[in-house]
Amino acid sequence: MKILIADDEIPARNHHRRLLNEYFPELHLCAEASSVEEAWDSIRLFSPDLVLLDVDMPDGSAFDLLRKFPEIPFSIIFITAHEKYALQAIKFSALDFLLKPFTEAEFADAIRKAIRKHGASETVLQLKTLMQNLNPERSEERIVLRTANSIHVVALTEIIRLQADGAYTTFFFQHRKPIVVSHNLKEYDGMLAGKGFVRSHQSHMVNLRQVNSFLKTDGGALALADGSRVPVATRYKERVLDAIARI
Repeated sequence: MKILIADDEIPARNHHRRLLNEYFPELHLCAEASSVEEAWDSIRLFSPDLVLLDVDMPDGSAFDLLRKFPEIPFSIIFITAHEKYALQAIKFSALDFLLKPFTEAEFADAIRKAIRKHGASETVLQLKTLMQNLNPERSEERIVLRTANSIHVVALTEIIRLQADGAYTTFFFQHRKPIVVSHNLKEYDGMLAGKGFVRSHQSHMVNLRQVNSFLKTDGGALALADGSRVPVATRYKERVLDAIARI
């Protein structure tokens, strides 16, 4: 497997190189780049299998680089120091990323995952979803949901609600069967809170566009478009009512 490191910081490139040599001596570091243009030239010259790609570089972003390719023929591990929109887009696509500062164990785990998924068709689908979500002319945002046996790309508008079950979360939709993913609800709370969703209970999150009414009985509940009812816990009640008022 050929790897390219694209990062504008010399200490960061040195760090990544050292970890690759220490943990994965069998892998081949084919090139390093310090800018979008250098990365563009190096990728076309060396055809890496995996790119360790810093999100922010002096002459542009990782996404500026990816937009240059009609199709993206390599796997990517995004690297960033910032919790911002770009990272949210990466999370929506279920792609791998490292948030600086990261540990050696986190780095090694990310590389191992990339090796296991090398050449997988799901990576192509995830990257396509990422680029669609980053397109300012996109009609609707999509999220990638991975189960044990498959990968699903769904529009946020399709989702009616989410329900927690320990370390798992079930997504309920308008016109498809529920999907169970092995991530807890707290993770999706952080991703979807600014996208028209609101947490109503420790175990429930709803799409505000699917709310028909707020019911005051039994301590409070939300009646949803599919006929289901979701409880509203006391600690979330004010947040829910404020969110509904802003629709």
